[in-house]
This record gives sequence, C-alpha cells and structure tokens, in this order.
Amino acid sequence: MIAPAILPLAGALLAGGIGMLLLAAGVAKLRDHDGFLTTLSAYRLVPDFLLDSAAWTLAIAETGVGAALLVGVAPLWAGIGAALLFVLFVLAMTINLLRGRADLSCGCLPGMESARLSWSAVARSTLLAPAALLPVLTGLPTSLLLRYQALAAGACLLALILALSHLISAARGPEEQSA
Repeated sequence: MIAPAILPLAGALLAGGIGMLLLAAGVAKLRDHDGFLTTLSAYRLVPDFLLDSAAWTLAIAETGVGAALLVGVAPLWAGIGAALLFVLFVLAMTINLLRGRADLSCGCLPGMESARLSWSAVARSTLLAPAALLPVLTGLPTSLLLRYQALAAGACLLALILALSHLISAARGPEEQSA
C-alpha cells in the first residue's frame, strides 16, 4: 500500500511535469503565432473566420493552465483545465488520423516541429488527461517547500524526457523518422 504522504508528492510531481509541458507549448505557440495558425488551419477543424481567435485562445489557455499548475494556484481548476486541453488534443488528432491525415504536424511540443500525428501521440495525450487530475484527487503537499520541490522535480523530469526524445530522434536519422 502506498503511504498517504506519497500521493500528494506524486500529484505535485505530475503537476510540475504537466505544467511545464503546457507552459512550454503555450509560450511556443504565442511566440510563433503565425506558425501555430498554419498548424491549426491544417487540422481543418476550425472555420477560417475563427482561426485567429482559436489560436490565441488555445495558446493563452495552455500558458495559463501550465503556469497555474507550476505555481500551485487553483489546482482544482488548473487540473481540470489541463485534462480538458488533453481531451481536446486527443479529439483533434483522432479526427485527423481517421481522415487519413497523418502528415500533419502534431503541434505537441516546442522543438519537435517534425513530429507528425500518430496513434502514439493520441495515446500519450489520452494518458496525460487523467494524469492531470491526480493533483486534484490527491491534493498537493501542505509543506510549501515539499510542494515546490516536487513541482520543480516534475519540470526537470519533463526536460529530461524531452532531451531523451531529441537524442533518440537524432540517432534515428531522417530515413527512420519518416517511416
């Protein structure tokens, strides 16, 4: 049985990792608004007259929810917001994969512009949706020091995962990445 004190730490670790993921993705979309607008348009899910508003709204929502998770502000709403964002991503990717449009940019992570839609990206986002709710269910540590250490550890864990992903992509070479 997992000790009850571990659950809030696990929740804070997930909040840190997911918060950093959303914050980094949101800031990247805000910095390259035109690039994100092109990616969003390629999904063919939003009417043209709403594209610009949808792009700004999504980027700001990702940034805000990510920051809230990292800082530990309104963890209930931040966790629910993160879960809803991941559900939205799953739906958008699934619709396009079912349309046979796997050639689209995933738009998932900054620095991974070559990542294409795939069922593994759908699976990853599907797993992240309930993971974003764990901090809501477990609560965060009552000690601010423990809370921020766990949040920072989660952000560091995400950075390590992204670095490993880049190394694996670089080691594969261009032929294997397109397969």
